[in-house]
Amino acid sequence: MRVHIIGRRQPGSLPIPEYIGVTGASDHDGRIFDQIRPQLHNKELYGDKPYQQPDAEAVRQAQNLTVLAPVKKQKGNSIFKPQDQWWSIVVARVRQPIEALFAWIEEKTGIECASKVRSYKELMVHVFGKLAAALFFWNFLRVSS
Repeated sequence: MRVHIIGRRQPGSLPIPEYIGVTGASDHDGRIFDQIRPQLHNKELYGDKPYQQPDAEAVRQAQNLTVLAPVKKQKGNSIFKPQDQWWSIVVARVRQPIEALFAWIEEKTGIECASKVRSYKELMVHVFGKLAAALFFWNFLRVSS
């Protein structure tokens, strides 16, 4: 399984999750993003390369939705153009808080450890239970501090 999160940026803190979705491990990020993209408006998203779609300009104009992703090296090419390397570093720095959120969820819940799960139903209970616990704990920390 894969967990997908779109979070609202908070300077100096973990992002606030606005969308959390769970899909099969084989589901491609681009296809999942295509399903939720119509509900996203007036945002600037920083994601992996699959989030950039061929119709990005039309979506930007219609929904005021801009998707920014790092540049990937072409297959067989071992060097970046300087501007591509700079852009990838900038996007990675902006994406760091969402990566930190995923690491925090794993640290607090152990969501990735499901070795004792034996059925689909148990997997759903495990994943959603861990996500609920993480969000409860995260909200409790925000309210109490």
